[in-house]
Amino acid sequence: MLSVIAATMLVFTGPVFAQEDVDRLEELREEREKIQAEQAAQALLVDASQASFDDVAHALDAINGLVDLQESRLAEAEQAVASAETLVTQAELREAEILVEMDEVRASVNDLALASFTGEHGVNGQDLTALLLSDDPSQAARRRSLVEFQTGSLADSIDRIRALREEAEIVSAQRRLAVAAAVAGRTEAQHRRGELADAQAAQLEIVQAAEARLEHRLAEAAFLAERDADAAAKIRQQEEEIARRIRAEAARKAAEEAARRAAEQAASRPPVASPSDVVTVQGIQVHESIAGTVGQLLDAARADGISLGGWGYRSNVRQIELRQAHCGTSDYAVWDMPASACSPPTARPGQSMHERGLAIDFTYNGGSITTRSNPGFQWLAANAGRFGFVNLPSEPWHWSTNGN
Repeated sequence: MLSVIAATMLVFTGPVFAQEDVDRLEELREEREKIQAEQAAQALLVDASQASFDDVAHALDAINGLVDLQESRLAEAEQAVASAETLVTQAELREAEILVEMDEVRASVNDLALASFTGEHGVNGQDLTALLLSDDPSQAARRRSLVEFQTGSLADSIDRIRALREEAEIVSAQRRLAVAAAVAGRTEAQHRRGELADAQAAQLEIVQAAEARLEHRLAEAAFLAERDADAAAKIRQQEEEIARRIRAEAARKAAEEAARRAAEQAASRPPVASPSDVVTVQGIQVHESIAGTVGQLLDAARADGISLGGWGYRSNVRQIELRQAHCGTSDYAVWDMPASACSPPTARPGQSMHERGLAIDFTYNGGSITTRSNPGFQWLAANAGRFGFVNLPSEPWHWSTNGN
């Protein structure tokens, strides 16, 4: 599988490693994986209740190592699929661009050929046929330049078509190879998921056995404590090491799960505008995507004798500071804790359309629009919709792209 993806990348980016080096690397990795799988299989044969401390420790290390390896190989396979699918998309886009350009060049060739044959096109308003057939000696140089221009342009266009055809063949080959790599990658990823599931099941079996042994041995140590303190201390020392191995793996999994949840939460959080995305339109800061319509709205209002101003984009930095002060400093407290759980209640960052640069609190003649009878509100109510703005009913001054 790796060699298929590697071959695809070589086609797109040029040779970085020789193919035999890539194949050898994959062989070495497969050998390592085979050894770890054999060690894990041996680990499953260990009877934790009867085995020595060293045997149990080695069994835990072996199965944990195999799970780590399988997780790594699955991540590689999934990344390989994503890379191959990206290459397919890039190739498809380039194929489409080539087809468009070839059509344009062909049309240009047809126009040049038709002009050369019929003389229907003029140069600076002069008919080509009249120029070519003229007996006027003063026109000789122009006739020669025209013929050279027409011939050169045709030759350049034909050369471009040939070059585009050659590139199309190359890109098509790249696309086919990337498609094959994506198919192979998905098969490999599915295989890896199965192996990882098997390794995790084996890990669970060993960990459960080690946990049972741990409880038994610690209970034995407690019983021995009054009779043989040294023996009890040795048992506790060994079993604490077993417990450390179990906790380490559990902590690693908990950290991975926390990172996954954090990534999901971050992805689901409302987007906020970056300062680099914000522009100023007649004194109002807004997201660049609505700058044009905001300018048109303000100009239209002015033309009707309505002087509008206002405040648009607000950074979420201050809101984050308020959440840290009122809710706590953890990521959960800042971003996800319900507003009602804070003291005093405080909205989460990203909840305001102002933070996206997509809302404006309008003013009329420099004053806030606090009532629906305000001339500024009445003009906005009649006209803002055609510029993409909707009012938040509870706030006459607040208008945004979605009404929130």
